[in-house]
Amino acid sequence: MSDYLSKSEISSADRASARPNAVPAVSAAQSVTVKPDNGDAAASRGRAPALPARDQAAFEEEIAGAAEYARIHAEIADIMADMRTDPAASVAAATSRIEAMLPTPIIIVPLPPASKEAVESTVMLARRMADQSRYAHAAQAHMKRGTVDQILSAVV
Repeated sequence: MSDYLSKSEISSADRASARPNAVPAVSAAQSVTVKPDNGDAAASRGRAPALPARDQAAFEEEIAGAAEYARIHAEIADIMADMRTDPAASVAAATSRIEAMLPTPIIIVPLPPASKEAVESTVMLARRMADQSRYAHAAQAHMKRGTVDQILSAVV
């Protein structure tokens, strides 16, 4: 029932045939020509294939957006570090530096071939933006002390 054999049951001829022979000689390498990669060859080597032009543009735009986001975060961290060093003198400077980073609202008025409704909707959009900015400024100016303390404790 047992498929295993003891060492005494194995003949010497079997042991000799199980021993590997010497390593065979290595043949000379042949020269090859390199062909340009396609997506399948790159994928088989573990690299990502080249993206089409429109995907590459979207990818570069996404990277540029992430870089801008990181730059702004670094700039804000620098401003906050300046505020911690000399709070009395740098609050006004920090405020002006933060306001300089804020985007300025731009409204593009359609050129003369545009309809009267398009121009009027642009005027309405400008009025709505002005109203919303007034609300935002009022909300930021009248924050409760507890809210400010919570924000600053989260930053510090």
